[in-house]
Amino acid sequence: MNKLLEPFKLKNLRLRNRIVSTSHAPNFVENGHPKDRYRLYHEEKAKGGIALTMIGGSTNISPESPSVFGQLYAGDDTIIPWFQRLTDGVKSHGAAVMCQITHMGRRTSWDDGDWLPVIAPSAVRERAHRAFPKVMEHEDIDRVVESFAAAARRCERGGFDGIEILSHSHLLGQFLSPQTNFRTDDFGGDLENRMRITLRVLD
Repeated sequence: MNKLLEPFKLKNLRLRNRIVSTSHAPNFVENGHPKDRYRLYHEEKAKGGIALTMIGGSTNISPESPSVFGQLYAGDDTIIPWFQRLTDGVKSHGAAVMCQITHMGRRTSWDDGDWLPVIAPSAVRERAHRAFPKVMEHEDIDRVVESFAAAARRCERGGFDGIEILSHSHLLGQFLSPQTNFRTDDFGGDLENRMRITLRVLD
């Protein structure tokens, strides 16, 4: 048998083969919730025999991280019933399903969503969306860590088999990179300090 078609054990999750569809944002979203088209899009992959489909490319976790790519919004409990319908549909065809969550940090627009200030580890302008971010205070960091935890709990209640945390070029990645993190406190400087917020999120 082809190795690609053999079952795979991911901790306590048994996948029927090794074929995975990675997270992306198909833009089938309305007010941060997945339309039926979004659910059916992932169900069709499950019907086709995929083992795991990752949904919610860049699902936002808080109102200060507004959508710029037509992403889902997991910053409040209204998303949970939508998640449940989607996960029930995918699982009914034998596939596992996970959700990617993120905070955009400086990689978003200030004039979208609730018009909240764009936040980042340091005041480095983002080229694509041209925002001048507010430097995060420790209270902002605490709030973001809790927002990640709350979004993860919503994903769990929504029936997902797991989550993926997106870091690259988004807020956590902005803390990790010395190109965008010029802090002189416990969240900047050496690699251990730049990793601190990410490790708190994972805890």
